[in-house]
Amino acid sequence: MAVNLMPMVHKERQMLYEFLEKLAPEQWTASTWCSKWNVQQVTGHVVAAAHITAPHFLKMMITNGFSFDKFVAKDLAQYATGSPADVLGRFKEIITSDKKPPGPAYVALGEVMVHGEDIRRALGDPGEHPAEHLSALAPMYAKTGRPLQGKVRAQGLSLRATDIDWTHGDGPEVAGPAMSLVLAIVGRKGALADLEGPGVETLRGR
Repeated sequence: MAVNLMPMVHKERQMLYEFLEKLAPEQWTASTWCSKWNVQQVTGHVVAAAHITAPHFLKMMITNGFSFDKFVAKDLAQYATGSPADVLGRFKEIITSDKKPPGPAYVALGEVMVHGEDIRRALGDPGEHPAEHLSALAPMYAKTGRPLQGKVRAQGLSLRATDIDWTHGDGPEVAGPAMSLVLAIVGRKGALADLEGPGVETLRGR
């Protein structure tokens, strides 16, 4: 029986909202681990993702010449505009929304968990996530294709979480907190500092 991930998504959004509402105005313009966007833009992206429906996705992809990057950039712009208070208000509105991007349900969970850490870790305050959320996300992200490329980065490596009961793959080991493993296999090099094992340098090179 498939697990309903949306309650996890709602909880993660609520936790991120409580973090964001405490930020000083200048922190909203700070860089994040998602290097092309600042805090306000990443937050706007998470809001945008919660409004995507399959028809909207198809229309915007056609409009932008099937460029995923252009689609994402244009889509986030309308939700990232205005003051931090404006963006935070939009974020609050989607906390309990069940809308999600087309595709597997884990996409919505990954959006808020990964991008939440993009913000939090760049500001020096990593988040704490329930074990069941990490256990749901990690196996799915280790198999992702484009644009995340988790499968490619994890290929030929043995991933082992040290805070939950999860392992993946065979080969030189990369061990560490589950959230840091997830971040590393989707290209966040800052997460490599939390990891250890003979496979870390291979992962760094990817």
